[in-house]
Amino acid sequence: MNAPRILLLLLFVASLNAHASDDQNVTLKAKLKQLVVLRNAVLSAETDKERTEANAEFLIFLRDALNHPESFKTDFDTIPMIGDLRSGDNYFRMITWNLPFQDQTNRYYCFIQYFDKKEDHYVVEELKTGYRMLSGEYRKVFNQKDWYGALYYKIIPSKTGNKRRKRAYMLLGWRGNDEYSSLKVVDVMSISPRGIRFGADIFDYPYEKNIRRFILEYKADASVTLKYDERHMRIVFNQLVPMQPDLEEMYEFYIPILEFNALEWKRRKWVYIEDVDYKQERRNDKDYNFPPAEQNIR
Repeated sequence: MNAPRILLLLLFVASLNAHASDDQNVTLKAKLKQLVVLRNAVLSAETDKERTEANAEFLIFLRDALNHPESFKTDFDTIPMIGDLRSGDNYFRMITWNLPFQDQTNRYYCFIQYFDKKEDHYVVEELKTGYRMLSGEYRKVFNQKDWYGALYYKIIPSKTGNKRRKRAYMLLGWRGNDEYSSLKVVDVMSISPRGIRFGADIFDYPYEKNIRRFILEYKADASVTLKYDERHMRIVFNQLVPMQPDLEEMYEFYIPILEFNALEWKRRKWVYIEDVDYKQERRNDKDYNFPPAEQNIR
Protein backbone atom coordinates (compact mmCIF):
# COMPACT_ATOMS: atom_id res chain seq x y z
CA MET A 1 0.00 0.00 0.00
CA ASN A 2 1.68 3.24 -1.16
CA ALA A 3 1.24 6.80 0.15
CA PRO A 4 -1.54 7.82 -2.32
CA ARG A 5 -3.56 4.73 -1.36
CA ILE A 6 -3.20 5.56 2.34
CA LEU A 7 -4.33 9.14 1.63
CA LEU A 8 -7.38 7.84 -0.27
CA LEU A 9 -8.13 5.48 2.60
CA LEU A 10 -8.05 8.31 5.14
CA LEU A 11 -10.29 10.45 2.93
CA PHE A 12 -12.74 7.54 2.75
CA VAL A 13 -12.71 7.16 6.53
CA ALA A 14 -13.27 10.90 6.94
CA SER A 15 -16.26 10.72 4.58
CA LEU A 16 -17.78 7.93 6.68
CA ASN A 17 -17.45 10.11 9.74
CA ALA A 18 -18.92 13.16 7.98
CA HIS A 19 -22.04 11.26 6.90
CA ALA A 20 -22.68 9.66 10.30
CA SER A 21 -25.92 10.59 12.03
CA ASP A 22 -25.98 12.64 15.23
CA ASP A 23 -27.67 9.68 16.94
CA GLN A 24 -25.05 8.12 19.26
CA ASN A 25 -25.76 4.49 18.35
CA VAL A 26 -25.56 5.18 14.61
CA THR A 27 -22.37 7.19 15.13
CA LEU A 28 -20.74 4.29 16.95
CA LYS A 29 -21.70 1.96 14.09
CA ALA A 30 -20.01 4.38 11.71
CA LYS A 31 -16.89 4.36 13.87
CA LEU A 32 -16.81 0.56 13.75
CA LYS A 33 -17.00 0.67 9.96
CA GLN A 34 -14.05 3.04 9.96
CA LEU A 35 -12.11 0.66 12.21
CA VAL A 36 -12.77 -2.30 9.90
CA VAL A 37 -11.35 -0.33 6.97
CA LEU A 38 -8.30 0.81 8.95
CA ARG A 39 -7.53 -2.62 10.35
CA ASN A 40 -7.72 -4.14 6.88
CA ALA A 41 -5.27 -1.46 5.77
CA VAL A 42 -2.85 -2.59 8.48
CA LEU A 43 -3.14 -6.23 7.46
CA SER A 44 -2.74 -5.55 3.74
CA ALA A 45 0.17 -3.09 4.00
CA GLU A 46 3.19 -4.20 2.01
CA THR A 47 5.99 -2.70 4.12
CA ASP A 48 6.68 -2.28 7.84
CA LYS A 49 6.57 1.51 7.44
CA GLU A 50 3.15 1.47 5.78
CA ARG A 51 1.84 -1.03 8.32
CA THR A 52 3.06 1.11 11.23
CA GLU A 53 1.48 4.28 9.78
CA ALA A 54 -1.85 2.53 9.19
CA ASN A 55 -1.78 1.10 12.72
CA ALA A 56 -1.20 4.56 14.18
CA GLU A 57 -4.43 5.72 12.52
CA PHE A 58 -6.25 2.60 13.72
CA LEU A 59 -5.06 3.28 17.28
CA ILE A 60 -6.43 6.85 17.22
CA PHE A 61 -9.82 5.79 15.87
CA LEU A 62 -10.13 2.85 18.28
CA ARG A 63 -9.38 5.06 21.27
CA ASP A 64 -12.06 7.48 20.07
CA ALA A 65 -14.61 4.67 19.62
CA LEU A 66 -13.95 3.28 23.10
CA ASN A 67 -14.61 6.72 24.61
CA HIS A 68 -18.11 6.64 23.11
CA PRO A 69 -20.71 6.30 25.94
CA GLU A 70 -22.26 3.18 24.37
CA SER A 71 -19.00 1.42 23.57
CA PHE A 72 -18.90 -0.94 26.57
CA LYS A 73 -22.24 -2.43 25.53
CA THR A 74 -21.07 -2.91 21.95
CA ASP A 75 -18.98 -5.81 20.64
CA PHE A 76 -16.07 -4.86 18.41
CA ASP A 77 -15.71 -8.35 16.97
CA THR A 78 -16.44 -7.19 13.41
CA ILE A 79 -12.91 -5.74 13.34
CA PRO A 80 -10.64 -8.40 11.79
CA MET A 81 -7.82 -10.05 13.69
CA ILE A 82 -8.33 -8.44 17.10
CA GLY A 83 -9.35 -9.95 20.43
CA ASP A 84 -12.38 -8.40 22.15
CA LEU A 85 -12.48 -10.27 25.46
CA ARG A 86 -14.72 -9.64 28.46
CA SER A 87 -14.37 -10.84 32.01
CA GLY A 88 -17.11 -13.23 33.08
CA ASP A 89 -18.23 -10.86 35.84
CA ASN A 90 -18.64 -8.16 33.15
CA TYR A 91 -16.39 -5.79 35.10
CA PHE A 92 -13.98 -5.07 32.26
CA ARG A 93 -13.27 -5.72 28.60
CA MET A 94 -9.89 -6.11 26.98
CA ILE A 95 -9.11 -5.44 23.33
CA THR A 96 -5.75 -6.72 22.10
CA TRP A 97 -4.08 -6.93 18.73
CA ASN A 98 -0.62 -7.34 17.29
CA LEU A 99 1.33 -5.46 14.64
CA PRO A 100 3.34 -8.07 12.71
CA PHE A 101 6.61 -7.15 11.02
CA GLN A 102 8.40 -8.72 8.09
CA ASP A 103 11.08 -10.26 10.34
CA GLN A 104 8.23 -12.14 12.10
CA THR A 105 8.49 -10.14 15.30
CA ASN A 106 5.39 -8.41 16.68
CA ARG A 107 4.40 -5.31 18.56
CA TYR A 108 1.42 -5.66 20.92
CA TYR A 109 -1.37 -3.25 21.79
CA CYS A 110 -4.15 -3.36 24.36
CA PHE A 111 -7.00 -1.23 25.67
CA ILE A 112 -8.73 -2.09 28.96
CA GLN A 113 -12.14 -0.58 29.63
CA TYR A 114 -13.89 -0.77 33.02
CA PHE A 115 -16.41 1.16 35.12
CA ASP A 116 -15.00 3.39 37.85
CA LYS A 117 -17.72 3.65 40.51
CA LYS A 118 -15.97 6.52 42.30
CA GLU A 119 -15.80 8.65 39.15
CA ASP A 120 -19.12 7.23 37.83
CA HIS A 121 -17.91 6.64 34.29
CA TYR A 122 -16.07 4.12 32.13
CA VAL A 123 -12.29 4.32 32.15
CA VAL A 124 -10.24 3.45 29.07
CA GLU A 125 -6.64 2.49 29.81
CA GLU A 126 -4.14 2.04 26.98
CA LEU A 127 -1.34 -0.36 27.90
CA LYS A 128 2.06 0.96 26.87
CA THR A 129 5.43 -0.41 25.75
CA GLY A 130 4.33 -3.97 25.09
CA TYR A 131 7.06 -4.47 22.50
CA ARG A 132 10.42 -4.22 24.27
CA MET A 133 12.82 -7.13 24.36
CA LEU A 134 13.11 -8.18 27.99
CA SER A 135 15.09 -10.62 30.07
CA GLY A 136 13.76 -12.32 33.19
CA GLU A 137 10.23 -11.29 32.27
CA TYR A 138 8.73 -14.17 34.25
CA ARG A 139 9.86 -12.43 37.48
CA LYS A 140 8.82 -8.85 36.67
CA VAL A 141 5.70 -6.95 37.72
CA PHE A 142 4.27 -4.66 35.04
CA ASN A 143 1.64 -1.91 35.01
CA GLN A 144 -0.38 -0.07 32.37
CA LYS A 145 2.61 2.15 31.54
CA ASP A 146 5.05 -0.76 31.36
CA TRP A 147 3.29 -3.79 29.91
CA TYR A 148 4.65 -7.21 28.98
CA GLY A 149 2.62 -7.59 25.77
CA ALA A 150 0.57 -10.60 24.62
CA LEU A 151 -2.64 -11.57 22.85
CA TYR A 152 -5.00 -12.83 25.55
CA TYR A 153 -7.68 -15.39 24.75
CA LYS A 154 -9.01 -16.42 28.18
CA ILE A 155 -9.90 -14.57 31.39
CA ILE A 156 -10.39 -16.54 34.61
CA PRO A 157 -11.83 -14.47 37.50
CA SER A 158 -10.12 -15.04 40.86
CA LYS A 159 -11.20 -14.29 44.39
CA THR A 160 -9.17 -11.89 46.50
CA GLY A 161 -9.28 -11.01 50.17
CA ASN A 162 -10.25 -7.39 49.45
CA LYS A 163 -12.75 -7.55 46.60
CA ARG A 164 -13.98 -3.99 47.08
CA ARG A 165 -10.55 -2.51 46.41
CA LYS A 166 -8.93 -5.10 44.14
CA ARG A 167 -10.17 -7.45 41.46
CA ALA A 168 -7.82 -10.15 40.20
CA TYR A 169 -7.92 -12.26 37.05
CA MET A 170 -5.81 -15.00 35.53
CA LEU A 171 -5.03 -14.41 31.86
CA LEU A 172 -4.08 -17.00 29.26
CA GLY A 173 -2.28 -15.56 26.26
CA TRP A 174 -0.03 -16.06 23.26
CA ARG A 175 3.03 -14.09 22.26
CA GLY A 176 4.83 -14.52 18.96
CA ASN A 177 8.42 -14.07 20.00
CA ASP A 178 10.23 -14.11 16.65
CA GLU A 179 10.65 -16.37 13.62
CA TYR A 180 12.07 -19.11 15.82
CA SER A 181 9.86 -19.32 18.91
CA SER A 182 6.46 -18.48 20.36
CA LEU A 183 5.24 -18.24 23.95
CA LYS A 184 2.14 -19.24 25.87
CA VAL A 185 1.64 -17.18 29.02
CA VAL A 186 -0.27 -17.53 32.29
CA ASP A 187 -0.38 -14.04 33.79
CA VAL A 188 -2.10 -12.38 36.74
CA MET A 189 -3.87 -9.05 36.29
CA SER A 190 -5.28 -7.00 39.15
CA ILE A 191 -7.33 -3.80 38.98
CA SER A 192 -7.43 -1.52 42.02
CA PRO A 193 -7.64 2.24 42.76
CA ARG A 194 -3.85 2.28 42.37
CA GLY A 195 -4.12 1.11 38.76
CA ILE A 196 -3.63 -2.06 36.71
CA ARG A 197 -0.88 -4.53 37.55
CA PHE A 198 0.40 -7.66 35.83
CA GLY A 199 2.21 -10.39 37.75
CA ALA A 200 1.99 -11.75 41.28
CA ASP A 201 3.95 -14.12 43.51
CA ILE A 202 1.31 -16.87 43.53
CA PHE A 203 3.11 -19.60 41.55
CA ASP A 204 4.81 -22.62 43.11
CA TYR A 205 7.15 -23.79 40.35
CA PRO A 206 10.06 -26.04 41.42
CA TYR A 207 12.39 -25.12 38.54
CA GLU A 208 12.33 -21.34 39.03
CA LYS A 209 11.76 -19.52 42.31
CA ASN A 210 9.72 -16.35 42.79
CA ILE A 211 8.11 -16.29 39.35
CA ARG A 212 5.23 -13.87 38.82
CA ARG A 213 3.91 -15.36 35.60
CA PHE A 214 4.25 -18.78 33.98
CA ILE A 215 5.70 -18.93 30.46
CA LEU A 216 6.06 -21.77 27.96
CA GLU A 217 8.47 -21.17 25.07
CA TYR A 218 8.43 -23.49 22.06
CA LYS A 219 9.15 -23.81 18.34
CA ALA A 220 7.35 -21.06 16.41
CA ASP A 221 5.37 -23.35 14.10
CA ALA A 222 4.30 -25.79 16.85
CA SER A 223 0.78 -25.89 18.29
CA VAL A 224 0.71 -25.95 22.10
CA THR A 225 -2.37 -26.36 24.29
CA LEU A 226 -2.77 -24.01 27.26
CA LYS A 227 -6.33 -23.92 28.58
CA TYR A 228 -8.44 -23.82 31.70
CA ASP A 229 -9.88 -27.20 32.70
CA GLU A 230 -13.13 -26.02 34.25
CA ARG A 231 -14.12 -29.41 35.62
CA HIS A 232 -10.97 -29.76 37.73
CA MET A 233 -10.34 -26.00 38.13
CA ARG A 234 -6.79 -26.18 36.84
CA ILE A 235 -4.71 -24.76 33.98
CA VAL A 236 -3.52 -27.57 31.69
CA PHE A 237 -0.74 -27.50 29.09
CA ASN A 238 1.35 -29.82 26.92
CA GLN A 239 4.67 -31.11 28.13
CA LEU A 240 7.44 -29.70 25.95
CA VAL A 241 10.56 -31.61 24.94
CA PRO A 242 13.58 -30.74 22.74
CA MET A 243 13.53 -32.13 19.22
CA GLN A 244 16.89 -33.76 19.94
CA PRO A 245 18.69 -34.41 23.26
CA ASP A 246 21.55 -32.03 22.41
CA LEU A 247 19.04 -29.14 22.05
CA GLU A 248 18.25 -29.08 25.78
CA GLU A 249 17.39 -25.54 27.02
CA MET A 250 17.27 -24.19 23.45
CA TYR A 251 13.54 -23.54 23.65
CA GLU A 252 13.09 -22.53 20.01
CA PHE A 253 13.53 -26.26 19.31
CA TYR A 254 10.99 -27.50 21.88
CA ILE A 255 7.83 -29.22 20.66
CA PRO A 256 4.70 -30.50 22.48
CA ILE A 257 3.94 -34.15 23.21
CA LEU A 258 0.57 -35.69 24.08
CA GLU A 259 1.29 -35.69 27.79
CA PHE A 260 0.21 -32.89 30.08
CA ASN A 261 1.21 -30.90 33.14
CA ALA A 262 -0.97 -28.46 35.07
CA LEU A 263 -1.17 -25.59 37.49
CA GLU A 264 -3.55 -26.45 40.34
CA TRP A 265 -4.73 -24.11 43.10
CA LYS A 266 -3.39 -25.46 46.40
CA ARG A 267 -2.29 -23.74 49.62
CA ARG A 268 -3.00 -20.28 48.15
CA LYS A 269 -0.65 -20.91 45.22
CA TRP A 270 -0.85 -22.18 41.65
CA VAL A 271 1.17 -25.35 42.14
CA TYR A 272 2.97 -27.03 39.23
CA ILE A 273 1.83 -30.65 38.81
CA GLU A 274 3.46 -33.10 36.38
CA ASP A 275 1.79 -35.90 34.43
CA VAL A 276 -1.89 -35.10 34.85
CA ASP A 277 -4.62 -37.17 33.23
CA TYR A 278 -6.27 -34.90 30.69
CA LYS A 279 -8.39 -35.52 27.63
CA GLN A 280 -8.85 -32.56 25.32
CA GLU A 281 -12.48 -31.72 24.68
CA ARG A 282 -13.56 -30.20 21.40
CA ARG A 283 -15.89 -27.47 22.58
CA ASN A 284 -15.87 -23.72 22.82
CA ASP A 285 -14.70 -22.26 26.13
CA LYS A 286 -17.30 -20.32 28.07
CA ASP A 287 -16.61 -16.68 28.83
CA TYR A 288 -16.96 -17.34 32.54
CA ASN A 289 -15.45 -20.04 34.70
CA PHE A 290 -16.13 -20.32 38.39
CA PRO A 291 -13.02 -18.98 40.14
CA PRO A 292 -10.77 -21.08 42.34
CA ALA A 293 -10.45 -20.46 46.06
CA GLU A 294 -9.37 -17.07 47.36
CA GLN A 295 -5.97 -15.84 46.15
CA ASN A 296 -3.77 -13.63 48.29
CA ILE A 297 -2.53 -11.17 45.65
CA ARG A 298 -0.80 -8.32 47.42
